[in-house]
Amino acid sequence: MDLEAMAGLRVWLVHDWLVGWRGGEKVLLELVRMFPKARIATLIHARGTSHPELDRRVERVSFLQGFPNIAKSYRNYLPLFPQAVRWLKLDAECDLVISVSHAVAKGVRVPRRADGTQVPHVCYCNTPMRYIWGLEEQYVGRLSLKGAALSLVKPYLRRFDRRNGEVSAFIGNSRTIVERITRIYKREAVSVYPGVDEAFYVLREAPGREDFYLVVSALVPYKRVDIAVEAFKSLPEKRLVIIGKGPEMQRLQGLAGGAKNIDFLGWQTDEVARDHYQRCRAFLFPGLEDFGMTPVEAQMCGAPVVGYKAGGATETVVEPTTGVFFEEQSVGGLLGAMGKLEQMRFDEGEIRRLALRFTWGRFREGIAEVVSKALAR
Repeated sequence: MDLEAMAGLRVWLVHDWLVGWRGGEKVLLELVRMFPKARIATLIHARGTSHPELDRRVERVSFLQGFPNIAKSYRNYLPLFPQAVRWLKLDAECDLVISVSHAVAKGVRVPRRADGTQVPHVCYCNTPMRYIWGLEEQYVGRLSLKGAALSLVKPYLRRFDRRNGEVSAFIGNSRTIVERITRIYKREAVSVYPGVDEAFYVLREAPGREDFYLVVSALVPYKRVDIAVEAFKSLPEKRLVIIGKGPEMQRLQGLAGGAKNIDFLGWQTDEVARDHYQRCRAFLFPGLEDFGMTPVEAQMCGAPVVGYKAGGATETVVEPTTGVFFEEQSVGGLLGAMGKLEQMRFDEGEIRRLALRFTWGRFREGIAEVVSKALAR
């Protein structure tokens, strides 16, 4: 089935929650554009926080939507997520279900046709639930009340997460995630990388880069922005710009201690982020990510990356052509890699050329191939 025929499919898109604008939401938006007849079901929808095209397509929300202040407090209701996603009612007037899942979206109850057969369900898995499969400390800490509460419900959540009999086919957003799917779910999967808009993220017309380093990230613990803050506290002659918001903002600002060389810009538009990608000396990526769109956006704009050598970064950064890695996730590791980078020269055009491996056109082709096979079965 070609892309034009795909556009005629009636699709339910299931997403964990719509309360912000990050990589998962960008994938969802591309699927909406790929399937113009698509409808969205999600646990929680905070209108105006993601993208107008997504807002217009939401037709189902879970019972969590009625909870007070849910858009900001949803993380506290983790034990209810499995019931909430099973509570969503998808009608059978569809040809296909696609879940975009990093938590429980893949566990949605898939409708059946009049003849009793199940509608095909393709899961685009950004990751198996990170906070129950080995990265708990990065979310809640080892010695905390939330950590103790999570340890009580983790066996239940793991049983639910492994219950994926209604998924017809798995797609991982990187080879890293395909490995996790195989290891945790005992299911086969193929990798289809998310894309970046190559017409938007472009090289700067005026050549030359400015002397500042850049982080663009949600400010949550596992992103390890604290490593960058600590590093630049020891380098008052160098400047760090941080774009992003999240629950870690106040702690990170306190960690910076008013350092004049560290600028917190908060949330900014894609246009502002692009401008900084085009001008920064290098982009810093100290966290362990499943794929990581921001390093690819930076490379599309010709910026080299200083990244932690693990996860998706190892698939998108080509050392030494488009950046450098550090193997120890620490301040010392980051400083060492920065020192190495400052002795190197980079070709912005070559950095962009290699980043063009990750486009939405390639994403659509990969999705179409998996969907065609699922429908044929």
